[in-house]
Amino acid sequence: MKDEQLLRYSRQIALPEIDIGGQQKINSAKVLVIGLGALGSVAANYLCRAGTGNMGICDFDKINHSNLPRQILYKTSDVGKSKVNQALKELSSINPDCNLVGIDKELNLELLQELVIDYDLVVDATDNFNARYFINQICLVEKTFLVSGSALGWSGQIIVFDYFKLNSPCYECCFGYSKEEDLSCSEAGIMAPVAGIIGSLQALEVIKKITELDNEKEDRILKEFNFLTGKTKRIKVRHDPRCRICSEG
Repeated sequence: MKDEQLLRYSRQIALPEIDIGGQQKINSAKVLVIGLGALGSVAANYLCRAGTGNMGICDFDKINHSNLPRQILYKTSDVGKSKVNQALKELSSINPDCNLVGIDKELNLELLQELVIDYDLVVDATDNFNARYFINQICLVEKTFLVSGSALGWSGQIIVFDYFKLNSPCYECCFGYSKEEDLSCSEAGIMAPVAGIIGSLQALEVIKKITELDNEKEDRILKEFNFLTGKTKRIKVRHDPRCRICSEG
């Protein structure tokens, strides 16, 4: 590592669990962030600042005024512009050592498969179930570590999936499958710091995995937070033998 990098990441390197070896793993990691809204803009920001060496950022949306309270990569002057293009400019100025690739396209299974094979970890920061189902399916097939988060109102959820582990549950084991549209932030509302916390937790889970500090057992844990009441739930999720995606049948 160069002297400038040692200085930049000195506070992380000072952590005994990270040290120089852990920072070097972060510097060589390949992470794909899908969705550059409230969660993804925060997760991408922290991963970039942490020194993630290679990061793909994917979205096809334009910035609007209602995004600004919680999507921290954008400013008022960015309204109407591409989220991917503006995120690339902002992240590049934050950390020029991060090799960034922008994907300004709407997702489908074919495109997802082309993208995921180039990365070791995926952050699902999308805001609709259809996209999450696609991402889950491809990450399962490609055995790619997946960090999924969501936020609505005063509440948020986060869960990680390690598809290298035998009989590990997938996203559909956890949430089932439904073709019905889920509520959006525009319909149910969202408190901006809630999304910021969940996006930060997603970045943290990625860094823990990169540095081999992820110590979850075989069963996955769904963490649910209600930030209005301060209550937290941890729900153990097991593999569903009838799951249409990951069951052998």
